[in-house]
Amino acid sequence: MKVFDPETKDYAKTRRISDKVPTLMAAVYLYTQRRTTLLVFDFDSKSHGTEQVDADFALALSWLTACGARMVCDRSTNGGRHILVPLAIGTTASFDEIQPLMRQLKARLPSLDPKPMQNPKEGCISVPGTPCAGGGYRRLDGSLVDAVNALTERSDPALLPELYALLGTLPSPPPPASSPATAAHITGIGDDERLAALACWSKPMPADVAEFARVGDALLDPGPTRWRSPSEARMSVVLNAVLRGYSLADIRDHSAATGPWNGLGASYRHKHGPLAEAQLARDVRRALDYTATLAAKANPPAHRKYNSQPGGPATGPHGRWLAHALAWADREFAGSPLRWTVRDVYQALAIKAAVAGELRAGTPIVGVGGRGLSLSAGLMPATTTFDVLRRTRDMPGAPILLVRHRIGRDADYYALTTECPEAITPVPLERVSVADVHPAWSILGRHYRLVYELITNTGMRRPAEIYAAARISPRVGQVAIAALARCGLITRVGHTVEPGATTLDDIAAAHQLGEVMADRIDRYRRERAAWHAWLALQDQLKGIAPADQERAATGSAEPFTEDRHDYLRAVLAHGPPDIDEEQTAIELLGELMGARILVGASS
Repeated sequence: MKVFDPETKDYAKTRRISDKVPTLMAAVYLYTQRRTTLLVFDFDSKSHGTEQVDADFALALSWLTACGARMVCDRSTNGGRHILVPLAIGTTASFDEIQPLMRQLKARLPSLDPKPMQNPKEGCISVPGTPCAGGGYRRLDGSLVDAVNALTERSDPALLPELYALLGTLPSPPPPASSPATAAHITGIGDDERLAALACWSKPMPADVAEFARVGDALLDPGPTRWRSPSEARMSVVLNAVLRGYSLADIRDHSAATGPWNGLGASYRHKHGPLAEAQLARDVRRALDYTATLAAKANPPAHRKYNSQPGGPATGPHGRWLAHALAWADREFAGSPLRWTVRDVYQALAIKAAVAGELRAGTPIVGVGGRGLSLSAGLMPATTTFDVLRRTRDMPGAPILLVRHRIGRDADYYALTTECPEAITPVPLERVSVADVHPAWSILGRHYRLVYELITNTGMRRPAEIYAAARISPRVGQVAIAALARCGLITRVGHTVEPGATTLDDIAAAHQLGEVMADRIDRYRRERAAWHAWLALQDQLKGIAPADQERAATGSAEPFTEDRHDYLRAVLAHGPPDIDEEQTAIELLGELMGARILVGASS
């Protein structure tokens, strides 16, 4: 959480959330990787007064209730109000998706301060129980049980589309429906194109939307405050109709002069005259594109499997090395948050060595870039991956050894060793997985992964047993189990725990990590292409032709020209060095330069 600094008069400090009431004003973050699970309404009484706040609060509460929201509300000592709306289980909203909605709500609710939802990095909101600026604490509306239930059961999955339909607005620009994912949720052609039956809503239209379709602009004489203009009222009818499976032809027939929605048709004709039909077609097209995209998002990306790169059994050389490396990390970084980062990087090294490395005398050797390694480490930032490699490879007894620095386009090469000055008891192999770290841990927190895998992969059920196996304190373990239970990954059964109904793939799909992964891969490719272009330019400036580079890479170029034969005669005139001389030279390298033999002579 962010904590207010009395000296700087700003939320400049951060602290971990605890079960104790904070002594300073505090606020929780709203976004993770530009996505949120919480829609917040902050009504400010300083600029608009408590009467305006109460009126806007009541109006927003009525809209949210009608759209299926579950809410936690509170009041500050100066009259300000908050509404916290948890989005549906397994769903999130992007920062870009929220912005047009907040602008529309701000236009209708004068005291609403949209700033908390308009900052994807530092956006935050204070919650019930936190201290107020004028003294006292934010007081929860209703009972604690109701608030906990709202955060547990969460809102209806159609909350955001319902809000757009209620307000008569759409995200701008509307998402295209031309991709196969969205096109699969549209049926029919031409004017009969409509949302597929499986994606349609079955609930009846809201009463005032149906009333506007019937009477048109006359309904706006005093005017419901949800619509600022007849155009928004018309779009509200169109969007609600499309969500219920109506096509352009259906809406046109209903809005004819003798149809049940003649008020809608009259409103279009009053505003657009002879262009009314064309404007109706454009509005239906926008609504159809948006609703088809909604249906595609609600469908089977959740079934995507993210651990698609198994690297072999844990009993193989890579699994045995990983068991040793994890035990080393647990010992060297006990009590440090870096422990979990190092574990993920080493697991990524193991999978990369298994699928793209080689074995030399039983020692895995792998050349891998930090960016590629960061993807296998569960969407870890590339800079963090580089830092872990640099920090740990020079530590005494480290399980990785840098055997060749990167050269040109080639990456660093590492040997995965099990040599250690002190004896280390490896992690049991049943707790080792030579596979990519699931990207969902970039959202959930890497420090919870070991507890979760002990429950799901090894069958441990007793908390005390899990804490001991993970080598964490009971307090840390209790926090981990509570966090995993909140997101449905595990469930409590009496005094034991079991795997829950939610999977890591469900978490990844809810946060659209497939898109995040694709975007990051695309960015890394662009960066790599720019790097290669720069290297090519440097070679060009040095006068190195591409053909020379290719011959050097393949070893086909002749290293000597006119002196080659003289060189070979001089070398061949003397036999290979005496074995004692060779051993002496190797020992000198070890004593003077710290050299180590990685691969012994083959028999």
